[in-house]
Amino acid sequence: MATGLVVTGASAADWTLTVQTDRHLDALALGHLGDDAAWSRLRPRPGRNLGYFFDEVRLTRQTEGGHWSLLARQRAVAVVSEGALDLARSVDAGGDPAGDRRWSVALDYLGFSGVGVEFGRGLDLGGGWRGDAACQGLQLQRLSARQAHGEAAYQAATASYSAALTSREADSRLTFPYQAAVAGHGLGLLCRAGVQWQGGPWTVAVEGRDAGVLMWDGLPQQDAVLSTDQQRVGADGFVTYQPLVQGRNTQSPGRRTLAPISTWSVGWSGSSLGRFRADVVWLPGWGALPGASWERGFGDWQLGLGWRVHERRAEASVARGGWRLALSSDGRGQTRSTGWRLDWRVASP
Repeated sequence: MATGLVVTGASAADWTLTVQTDRHLDALALGHLGDDAAWSRLRPRPGRNLGYFFDEVRLTRQTEGGHWSLLARQRAVAVVSEGALDLARSVDAGGDPAGDRRWSVALDYLGFSGVGVEFGRGLDLGGGWRGDAACQGLQLQRLSARQAHGEAAYQAATASYSAALTSREADSRLTFPYQAAVAGHGLGLLCRAGVQWQGGPWTVAVEGRDAGVLMWDGLPQQDAVLSTDQQRVGADGFVTYQPLVQGRNTQSPGRRTLAPISTWSVGWSGSSLGRFRADVVWLPGWGALPGASWERGFGDWQLGLGWRVHERRAEASVARGGWRLALSSDGRGQTRSTGWRLDWRVASP
């Protein structure tokens, strides 16, 4: 999971370039995303399924008074029910299920991309405590959100389908008839804050990030209600839907409030054993994403290993001097979870 920038050992004025990507899909290999046959390749986990993309490029100037950053980033998080994915796969495959089926449909998605600036600074609170805070302003290049909830069913005895679904979509690229002007860009105001305590070999830290608001004037929005009771299948074997759909297209100032992604961690350091850390990332709309890591110095080199529990993903890192490289993957042939991060720091004279 992407985290805020941490610069250690900073001199009076350092420059740091950070490039990172962090991507995960529970139900589909990342390489199949966007394929025409992607629906047929879905293999959802039981219960809820998670997907996220966190990508960022950042140039930071760190001084004794704080830091300034120029950044470009995108973020997308989707939480979807197993029933919604199984229904989509069944519809794409065509034909009828072998027996009675019922699908519980739930989808919540929010994504945005933008460029902007960030300012932040740290503060020594005394007694082993240290805090830091930062805020970023983004010119949004895209904002999209989608929610869908309801039930769908198939009865084998009568070969009938039924569905009662509600859907809401808001997207800066959505188009419909008689559409008014849409602002070319949106605005994002997001903040981060954290506090850390260190006592002897122990370190405890809490951080919240991406708390704030996303705004877009004239954002196209579409609400729809689907109610269907269909009993016919076409000659090609696909269900021919004749639903009752009630919908409404609107435009208004789009506003999305983001709850913070929080990270809770505890670490222990031993001079010969290295540093161990356990952490839990709390992702709003999903819940806990636990993980653990270990780092140790070997001369001028710093090596690290880690494991993300939900993603089933191993991590490895290497650092020396002013640079650090971290790689992670679930190790499957059909990769569903992967990430990498490069930090390159140059100290000013």
